Amino acid sequence: MEQQIQQQNNQSKTKRSSLILVLLLLLLTVTIGYAVLSATIRINGVSTVKNEVWDIEVPEGTEQDPAIECSEGVVCTIVPDGVDPDTYTPDDGRPVCTTVNNVETCTNPVGGVIWMEGDTVYFKHYLSVPKDKFEFTVDFANKGTIDAKLKGITKTVLNEAQDKFLTYDVTYADGSAITDGDKLKAGTQTTFKVTITYKDVATLPTAAELSQINNSTLKGQTGMVSLFTATYEQDR
Repeated sequence: MEQQIQQQNNQSKTKRSSLILVLLLLLLTVTIGYAVLSATIRINGVSTVKNEVWDIEVPEGTEQDPAIECSEGVVCTIVPDGVDPDTYTPDDGRPVCTTVNNVETCTNPVGGVIWMEGDTVYFKHYLSVPKDKFEFTVDFANKGTIDAKLKGITKTVLNEAQDKFLTYDVTYADGSAITDGDKLKAGTQTTFKVTITYKDVATLPTAAELSQINNSTLKGQTGMVSLFTATYEQDR
């Protein structure tokens, strides 16, 4: 009986030893497999910084192709850079006269003064009668190497009397609407059109309304003065 119990104990020890051996072999196999399947990956690189150029501006233009240009029939002065616009006044001292059937009729031409400071276009204009319109175009060029997009247009807000008798619009040269986010690629340019119109009203403004219309003072100029700013930012 004792011999039989001893044999069973020996058999159990043998099974446990075999099981431990199998587990050790399995662990060794997994370890070897991991070692065989593992690999080392290295990432190497060089960073390069380029000198890009940010340059959004109104180009100088030429006499044949000016960057700022008034529409036909508008008498206006484009003030050169560095010149005080206060020394310039619209050329309203020379009326335009026509003679029909020996009757001479004289009217003041629509006109104004335009000048630049940074990205802001300033202008003073005068309108005499309903339907008069002061209009000009101005180029904005991307002379840099970085693409740009329009962040927004800021223009003069008309007071109550001005809004009653005038309209003030800034569009692209073809009349299409300007939208925030419009692109201005490097090496290209776009043209804005500014239009101020004396509405076709049946009743002319009163003296009090004229006083409100012409109450502005800007950069040494007084009267109905307006401005607009185009702001661009990097297109990322």
